[in-house]
Amino acid sequence: MVASLENLSEHPLGKAIVHNYQANFQNELYTVDNFQALPGRGIVGNIKNHQCLAGNVELMKDDTISHTEAAHSMIQSHLNNGYSLILFTIDNVLSAVLALFDNLRPNASNVIQYIKSAGFSPVLLTGDNEKVATNISNTLGITEYKAQCLPEDKLSYIKAYPTGVCMIGDGVNDAPALKAAQVGIAMGGIGSDIAMSAADIIHVKDDITEIPHLLSLSKRMIHVIKFNIIFAMLFNFIAVILALLAVIDPVTGAIVHNAGSVFVIVNSAMLLRWHLKS
Repeated sequence: MVASLENLSEHPLGKAIVHNYQANFQNELYTVDNFQALPGRGIVGNIKNHQCLAGNVELMKDDTISHTEAAHSMIQSHLNNGYSLILFTIDNVLSAVLALFDNLRPNASNVIQYIKSAGFSPVLLTGDNEKVATNISNTLGITEYKAQCLPEDKLSYIKAYPTGVCMIGDGVNDAPALKAAQVGIAMGGIGSDIAMSAADIIHVKDDITEIPHLLSLSKRMIHVIKFNIIFAMLFNFIAVILALLAVIDPVTGAIVHNAGSVFVIVNSAMLLRWHLKS
């Protein structure tokens, strides 16, 4: 029933649950009626005339959901161990708790270290609990993080940041922040449709090792733009002075002007062959 409900979700945790179910069970998923996403909390729908809800621990704050003290203790124990939890209720009764653990990509630490060495400040914005956020941040070497973020919390953080922000995300909850950031990058492989629609850049390969290349390429591109502007202004200024002194005639001046334009175009085209040195 959980997999059937999560099959309609675009959240990465929901996709993980469905993938695990399909890898271990042959039964077909149930039909879900009246499906609805609850931003920052979970999803709800009807299965076999029962209202089913799957979401995070924020659901425990809903007084209408019935649960035992033992279940509450078990949930706290998993949270303290750094698990992300999916609570599943049937007709407002807590029926199951799914514990998931984030497996960091093998090259995640190297990517974060490069981002820091390139002069950028990585910040982790996550909807997971404080324990999960702390473990991930310590492992990756991220000093600043925000846990238990709702979509509006991520959006507020992006808007309040004093300088330009590049937001990288993949989930529905990331969409508002991706739209508000100066540059929004969505991971195409696992990203939700909403996140990809809100982002400025869609990373089709879904390989985070390309993020340092993208950031370095952007800095290199700004450098080339500034160089081209300065070169063009100086080149044209010198050409005008020479024309005033009658050193060059109009035909030669036209040739010189176009030669400068060709140089700028060729210099810009060199970016097509530029790559980040490892």
